[in-house]
Amino acid sequence: MKMKSFGANLILILAAFIWGSAFVAQNSAGDILGAFSINFARNVVGSAVLIPVYFFFSRKEDKKTPEYKLKMKNTFIGGLFCGLALFAASAFQQLGINIGKDEGKAGFITVMYVVIVPLIGLIFKKRVSALTWLAVAIAPVGLYFLCIEKGFSLAYADILLLICAFIFSIHISVIDHFSPKADGVLMSCVQFFVAGVLSLVCMLVFEAEYIRVIPSAWIEILYLGIMSSGVAYTLQIIGQKNTNPTVASILLSLESVFAMICGAIFSQTMPDSKKILGAVIIFAAVILAQMPAKVQSAKCKV
Repeated sequence: MKMKSFGANLILILAAFIWGSAFVAQNSAGDILGAFSINFARNVVGSAVLIPVYFFFSRKEDKKTPEYKLKMKNTFIGGLFCGLALFAASAFQQLGINIGKDEGKAGFITVMYVVIVPLIGLIFKKRVSALTWLAVAIAPVGLYFLCIEKGFSLAYADILLLICAFIFSIHISVIDHFSPKADGVLMSCVQFFVAGVLSLVCMLVFEAEYIRVIPSAWIEILYLGIMSSGVAYTLQIIGQKNTNPTVASILLSLESVFAMICGAIFSQTMPDSKKILGAVIIFAAVILAQMPAKVQSAKCKV
């Protein structure tokens, strides 16, 4: 594996860890606020945090060059489409969590983007190796063991989460297209601004009564805004510059594993053998997806 890809994969794993650790805050905020209120507040915080970061780390470039203008064009267009996808996916996810109240099932269905992303990739002729397809096949098995406590049945909340998984797949694909030719931090800032504005409109229409109580969830909002949004989504954009989108989706599915680990630490309870088996299977899928290029040769492409 090339060092550049290895580093990108580590960045994506870090993003998955942050999302997994933030799941408790997301559920806690859902007990106080509505879906659009939460997403408005966290996106505003995420965007505000990244503005000084962008100006601090931005390099001095000749703004009159065609290369710079093209980069900025890709940054703002990419940020717009990412923001639209992030708004829709986050709204469906939070609505599904608030209605369903089953954290395990919500985590399982949401991370089904691990299956959808390579199927979308086929449309755009994104090749995936045989070993990566194997990883895609076994990852949902691990997720099932990890997340589902009882028998699986489809309810209204689950349909919302399935829609969320599909839109997150689009989000990953959009990032894959724009991130190599855009400014990652600024593109992330733009996506939060777009998602925040759309969430604000929906909040004013559907959840105006929650405006006064947003401060009541300030701890959760700050964590979600700074870490889950500002840091993790920016890491996703930066990491995906040098990683296949299917591999990225498998790495990001570790979110469920980290959510289990963090939940066990907070509750001080040991996960049962079924959940441990699920985590082991997911880690096996992650390892398969990152097998060296010599193993994943062109001959094994499907």
